[in-house]
Amino acid sequence: MDLADGLVEAGLDVRLYGAAAASGQVPVRRVWTLSRTSPFLAGFSPRLQYLVEQRIFSRLLIRRLRQEKPEIIHTTDPQVSWWVRQAFRGTDVPLLYMDGLLLGPDWNWRFDHVQVLAPEYLASAQREGRETKGWHVVPHFIDPDHFRPFPDRSAARARYVPGVPADRVVALAAGDFAPGSSKRLHYVIEEVASVPKPLRPHLVLVGNATEAECRSLTAFSRNKLGQDVTLHASLPRSEMPDLYRASDVFLHGALREPFGIVLVEAMASGLPVLAHRFEVTRWIVGEGGETDDLSQPGRLAGMLQTRLGETGWLPRTGVAARRRVKEHFSKQAVIPRYMDCYQSVGRGI
Repeated sequence: MDLADGLVEAGLDVRLYGAAAASGQVPVRRVWTLSRTSPFLAGFSPRLQYLVEQRIFSRLLIRRLRQEKPEIIHTTDPQVSWWVRQAFRGTDVPLLYMDGLLLGPDWNWRFDHVQVLAPEYLASAQREGRETKGWHVVPHFIDPDHFRPFPDRSAARARYVPGVPADRVVALAAGDFAPGSSKRLHYVIEEVASVPKPLRPHLVLVGNATEAECRSLTAFSRNKLGQDVTLHASLPRSEMPDLYRASDVFLHGALREPFGIVLVEAMASGLPVLAHRFEVTRWIVGEGGETDDLSQPGRLAGMLQTRLGETGWLPRTGVAARRRVKEHFSKQAVIPRYMDCYQSVGRGI
């Protein structure tokens, strides 16, 4: 939705297809499918539920695309992308596949045109000797006017961390609450708990969760941190900008993920980031924070203790974080890269 809106603002004719309604500037052209959560598929495996859902969607989408004849098709779901690619093979309509799930060269070689989200994905494929002709590096982006710091954070603090003193550092971590999640919120909790007072920040956790997962993580975090933790389960996305503004530093425990749009949102909001030293994460964070080997116990706690004890680190690094987003991951910086990418795809490059 954000990409479609940005491309329309840049003057492109964009058609957005999906199975669900959405509220962007570009209306979604609805394509019906049988949802994987349908009771008709209840007895199927999760994999088969996904394939049935996407197969029905793809068949109806392909029919629409043949009627409406776009100049370029841009897709991201891997299975939908493959079926659409097969349907348009040998035609003059190119397909650009975005690898947003970190599937890598073993899947991407099937497509003539591939979008990867960071330079490391292109470089690693080339180090393996893979064919990368037709690959394009275009990252995700956000609107820095939507995610921005406010001088007066009192209203956001009162809403999202009530009772926490105004001079107390608030650390934010985001991810699903399920045990074993790649976001590693349990690791973040343990690391924050090991930071000695008075440097220990108040920790805020936000993410998707079932009632059982929320109860479990609440019990675990209370056991480790007592009253020094606040949880927000399944918070609407529209409230995230204010939650960032209520915080001082963003903690990211994931060891590996395709991009991490939450990093960019936090940085645009003026939050320094402390994260794992995965090459893509390190590239995103840049001078807007610090990375270390968070597979090791004590590393995140050590970074927190050092940086929170350094006078001026939070505001100075927060300014650098927002500057990096505006220069590299803002709508204004990335939409022209999409335009260049589409021109190359249209020329068969």
